[in-house]
Parts: sequence; C-alpha cells; structure tokens
Amino acid sequence: MTSSIWNVQTRSAGDGVKYQPAGVIFAVDGTAYPGAPGAPIPITNDGTGVWSGFSSGIVGGLENVADGLWGSICIGYEASTIPMWPSVQQGRGYLVAAIQNYTAGFSQIFGFYPPIVLTGYSQGSMITDQVWVLDILAEDGVLHYLLPYVYRIYQFGHVFRCPGIAHGNALAGLPESILTDGVESGGIGATLDLTEAQTNYVAPDGSPVVYSCANAGDIYTCAPTGPNPWTGIAPQGKTGELFFQIVMQPTLIDLIEAAEVLATPIASIEEGINAGTFFAEGPGAPHYLYFPQMLACINDAVQLGQSLPHLL
Repeated sequence: MTSSIWNVQTRSAGDGVKYQPAGVIFAVDGTAYPGAPGAPIPITNDGTGVWSGFSSGIVGGLENVADGLWGSICIGYEASTIPMWPSVQQGRGYLVAAIQNYTAGFSQIFGFYPPIVLTGYSQGSMITDQVWVLDILAEDGVLHYLLPYVYRIYQFGHVFRCPGIAHGNALAGLPESILTDGVESGGIGATLDLTEAQTNYVAPDGSPVVYSCANAGDIYTCAPTGPNPWTGIAPQGKTGELFFQIVMQPTLIDLIEAAEVLATPIASIEEGINAGTFFAEGPGAPHYLYFPQMLACINDAVQLGQSLPHLL
C-alpha cells in the first residue's frame, strides 16, 4: 500500500523534457499513524496532507524546499500496537514490494537503478531495519542486488539503534552517545539492535548508511542496554527488553517473567521509572520531539540529491 509523487510521464508532459529525480525515498511512519492502514499523505506548506510522523515529514519537507529532487513512496500498513510484530512484518512485505516495483520501473526508463533512501519512525524504523538487514544486506536477501544503490537510512525514535551511535544526531549537532541510568543507551529491541557494522556500512558517497536520531528520555531508542545488548544487556535494560517482547508478540512465558522481574531488582525499578515518566509526558515526550534532527536530515538529503545526477 503506497503513495507516490513520482511520475515521469506527468512531469515530462509540460515541457517535453524527461524528468529524472536524483533518487527515491521510501518513508514508513509509526504506530497508529493517522489514516492507517492507508499510506500517509505528507503535510506540506500549501496546507495539504496530514502530520503522520517524522518519516513522511521528511518527504513533505523535501517537497517544500526541493520539489521533485527526490521521488517518494510512503508506505501504508496496519501500524498496530499489540501484537506489533505481525504489523512490522506486514510493513516489511509492503516496503519490499514498493522498492521492487519502483526500482524496476525506474530502470526501464533510465537504464539503471535509482539511488535509494529509506526513513522510518518508531515502529516504521523497525520495518526499515528489517528490510535493511534481512532483505538488502543479507547475501540471500531479495533486494541484495540493490545494496550498491542504498545511500541513507534516516531513523527517528530508532527502536533497533546500535548503542552509542546516532549519526542523525550528529547532523543536528547533538551528541551520539547518550547515557541512561548511568549506562550506554541503545534501542529497546536489544538483541535485534543493529550492530556497528550494519550501522556504519559505507554508502556510495563514503558516508555511513544509517542515521539514527535519538533523544535522551526516549525509552524506545535510549534504553539502558549497555554497549552489548546482543549477548550481555545491562541489568538496567532487562525489564524494558522483556516488556518490548510482550508488546511485539506476547507469550505466557513472557507474562510470567514480567511478573517475576517486577517483584525484585532495583535496576528493573529504575527502568520502570523511566517508562512511567515517558508515558506521563504524553505528546511532550522525547519520542515526539525529533524536529531538529528531521530538519538536519532534510538538509542532508537535499545536499545528497544535488550531488547526484538529476534533471528537474
């Protein structure tokens, strides 16, 4: 389920010159975005569209400042809360299909695949990470042939953020390393968090591919994981990881473990306080305040697009 602002025939009809965007951006917004499961309609300066999150916000922002420089596809999916994992996998399937369809059409017209940018917000960042790791990076991935064309993945409220790395923050002049409860923070996905190699994979322009955006206090992307959530998560992060598993696809064992964890350790209580503070803040929580990083990522995408072959 997608929407697109790229149409070579339509844009070419006015002056007879073939339009060539610099590349394409695929945007996936987060849980229960307005209009789900329909595709988000990016909000723009002319008053059209609806604010659905920071990923479609990038698409709308680029349309405002550099209309046509990038083609775009916004992905629609269920964006469910609980259980979340089936929703993530549905979104992954839709995103893979959109990438396949767009790049095939682009290749038929121009004779080569387009430069590719992905962007995800919250649950949407889980979808783009799954596609990046399992479908593009993996040698047996269905999109592995497109790996040489992937330039950026802008991730907001990055659930699978690699601890200590947040290149999107660096773009905005913000720190990449954020301590939570005295330990290095990473995505609440813990064992599913991106590795340093997956995050810093080198794009064709020499930059790292993954640009995580993380706000202190955002429990989804600044969970107290410690530097090794894959095999040695910090005690402070175990409760968050457990409750993340319950949200993803709860099992009876998960529920029993949750009851046992909440009965004891101080480190678990610390993270419970973090979660309580987060939910008490509501719309003012750090998870919803990525506007500085979004602006920085838009500027980066404009600079990137202008450096690539295009014809507007």
